[in-house]
Amino acid sequence: MEALGITALVLSIVGIFIPIIGYLLAGLSGILAFFSAKKNAAFGISAAIINMVNIFFLYPSLTVPIALAKKKVRGEHVANNEALFTTLVLIQIVAIIFIAVQKYRQKKGND
Repeated sequence: MEALGITALVLSIVGIFIPIIGYLLAGLSGILAFFSAKKNAAFGISAAIINMVNIFFLYPSLTVPIALAKKKVRGEHVANNEALFTTLVLIQIVAIIFIAVQKYRQKKGND
């Protein structure tokens, strides 16, 4: 499972530098981080955190239309961006929570 974590981390770093499909790589990386939750989940957690930074701060093409929607400049593309943004963020949050639960179970099992 460590290989999935390393792959998730590499994809999340590569996704920062690819402007068009980088946020899709962030989604794929989040899914891989979710499945990497076993003994050494440091790579998976790192990938999910990098993806969150990537989604929130480095992709204004996702967040600007959502902000414009609050000013009543709403189009069909805004709804699509909002759904994509929400989906990507939820993937990362679920991955982080799942990894944290797995780590807690392992720690509880060792005691």
